[in-house]
Order: sequence, then structure tokens, then C-alpha cells
Amino acid sequence: MKKLILSALGITLLLFITSCKKEDDSSTVIPEDLTQQYFPIDSGLTRFYEVDSIFWDSFTQTRDTVHYSLKEVIAGTFIDNQGRLAQRIERFKLDQGGNWIIYKVWSSHRNGQRAEKVEDNIRLVKLVFSVSHGVAWNGNAYNTLTPRTYEYIAVNTPGSIANLNFNETIRVQEDNEPANLLNDYYAEEKYARNVGMYYRIISDIEFDFISGDTTSGYIYTEKMSSYSL
Repeated sequence: MKKLILSALGITLLLFITSCKKEDDSSTVIPEDLTQQYFPIDSGLTRFYEVDSIFWDSFTQTRDTVHYSLKEVIAGTFIDNQGRLAQRIERFKLDQGGNWIIYKVWSSHRNGQRAEKVEDNIRLVKLVFSVSHGVAWNGNAYNTLTPRTYEYIAVNTPGSIANLNFNETIRVQEDNEPANLLNDYYAEEKYARNVGMYYRIISDIEFDFISGDTTSGYIYTEKMSSYSL
């Protein structure tokens, strides 16, 4: 009789431990951060942009304006030099004959903490997760450039560009140096949920101290015209 009681107590204790273990395991499951959808990594995602560049040359004292259509495709995945799953990003220009000519290959990587993009061999931290207004980080954390602060200045707000309307977007601003009599730097990107970056501007110009005229630098913009998932 004593053995039966001990056996029953053992089974009860085992069931209790098993039940607790299951509860503990379920409590450690972290749901996917939905804000990661601002940086989609799906193969086949294609984004089209209209690009405008204005360049000032201090040596020739001229200004040059360039416009072209750009296509960006997430062409597939590969394992990067850190052993992580990454995405191959192919960028094409539309030539005068209406053909898309590849001219750059970038890459990206996204994990639970951040979204990285390698642009012209420079790794940048584009976003950090979770997305929240006022959160800031060093966009140059994984390259040798001078540290530069990125910050969320608008989160989960409607946005639009051209004929595209988005219900949920975010704005990322770099630590833009205050304009002065000699130079002005400004950079910003906008992202839409499930679409990715739909707007970018980088402005880095210098002025003549006496006249105030722009003497050198550039203004570069990318504006999304369409996309396909």
C-alpha cells in the first residue's frame, strides 16, 4: 500500500513538473516584431524610383542636373561573410532604348534587432527594432566612417508619394548639422510597411561666404513611382 501511494505521488509530481515546463516554454516565445515589415526582405520584391541629382562643381563653377529611372530588385539570398542569411539587391538604370541595365549590386540583412544595408561597400544600420518615436542609433556602427546618429522622427503615420498612398509609414532622419554660412547637410528616408523605402533625400552643399550662393556639393533624391510584391 505504501509503495502504491509513493508511486501515485511520483506520477503526480512528474505531471506537475511537465505542466510547469510547458507553461515556462510558452512564456519564452517572442512574437515577431511587426515593425520589421518596414524593411521587407522577400525575394522578388521590386521597387521603381525616379531619381534626381543636382551637382555643383566649385572648380568649373557649373551646376549639372541628372534624372533617370531606377529599378531595385531583391534578387535572392546568400550567406554573407558573417555566416548570416542576406539578400542580394540588384539596381538597374533605364537606358534611352528602354532597357534596364544593371549598374550596382547591394545587399541587406535583417534580424530581430536591426536592418542593415550594404551600399557601395559601406554597411549602414538603416533601422532598429522595435520602431518607436525618438529612438536613435549610430547608422555607421559597422563601418569606419564618423559616427552618425539616425532617429525615428515619425512613426506609424499615413504617407504618400506620386500616386501611391500608404497607411503606415516611418521617417528616419540623420543627425543633420545646423545650416550655417558655409555648409548645410540634410538626409532623410521614409519607409512604408511591407514596401520598404519609398523616399530618400541627401543634401550636402557648401556656400560662398560673401554671396551666399551654392558653390559645391549635391542634392540627391529617390522617389518611388511603383512597386510589385
